[in-house]
Amino acid sequence: MSRYMVLAVLVGISSILIEGAAAVMPSTSVSAEESAVISAEEDWIRAEINRDEQTLRRVIDDQFVANSNDGQTSGKEALIETVLGWNMTGQTISERSVLVNGDTAVIFGTTEMQFASPGKAATTSRLRYTATYVKRGGQWRAIALHMARRSPQT
Repeated sequence: MSRYMVLAVLVGISSILIEGAAAVMPSTSVSAEESAVISAEEDWIRAEINRDEQTLRRVIDDQFVANSNDGQTSGKEALIETVLGWNMTGQTISERSVLVNGDTAVIFGTTEMQFASPGKAATTSRLRYTATYVKRGGQWRAIALHMARRSPQT
């Protein structure tokens, strides 16, 4: 076999391997829909920190249900009332991943919520959460939330 034939075969095999690897490697890019869901969640977070009732009402669906650590469930109005009473000073989201299937999306993540009240020591709540969103009228809205406390090591 001539050198040129060997070179051609190697180039051909390399291109097949590269294409095959690309087919099985997960995509790290975020789709437009995933980005839109994350944007809705970021609006929700800012509204919690700023106690912005109007934005909370826009981002949280009327059918919203929250499942808490103690087994209690609550709806949209109870959540908004609770948030408006908070003294949240910040929130950091990490480990966030988004799954979108049609008009439904689920976000899995962890959060650290910081609170401060006059005359009291600042506190941080470390939580793992699952938030479910639905797309209504072209807008992503939170329809369900489950949060669980994380141990200090996780």
